[in-house]
Amino acid sequence: MLYFAYGSNMERVQLKRLCPKATFVAAAVLSDHELTFSGNSRVWGGGTANIREKPGKQVEGVAWEISETERKALDEYEGYPGLYVRREVRVQTRSGKIIAAFAYIMGNPDRETPPSKRYKQLLISGAEEHGLSDEYVDFLESIRPLT
Repeated sequence: MLYFAYGSNMERVQLKRLCPKATFVAAAVLSDHELTFSGNSRVWGGGTANIREKPGKQVEGVAWEISETERKALDEYEGYPGLYVRREVRVQTRSGKIIAAFAYIMGNPDRETPPSKRYKQLLISGAEEHGLSDEYVDFLESIRPLT
């Protein structure tokens, strides 16, 4: 099954802790959505990545192939069901192929909260590692973290 990661799970080492057999499929783009940061994670010390519909915007991320067992590990890590919901999304790879994957989306984000410096750096690392666009990496770098 395909999983679209747009937050900390873009970064290979982070994802492999939860899904050791995951394989990279492609860098991908989710159209008509924007990246936000919500909640206040005790683990990360700030807001965590979330997406919401926004015509004309794009969220870049990573498509991973994972097993059913690994999806269950991700469910637990992401607080599904409860904090996050799973939703099927259609993303476009660099080659132009449209693929269906699932993504976690915060069900009822309570408020927008900036990410911690450490969490922001993990997103940048994952984006650079998988060749997301320079513009998107610049966007991630421009996010003001909690101080």
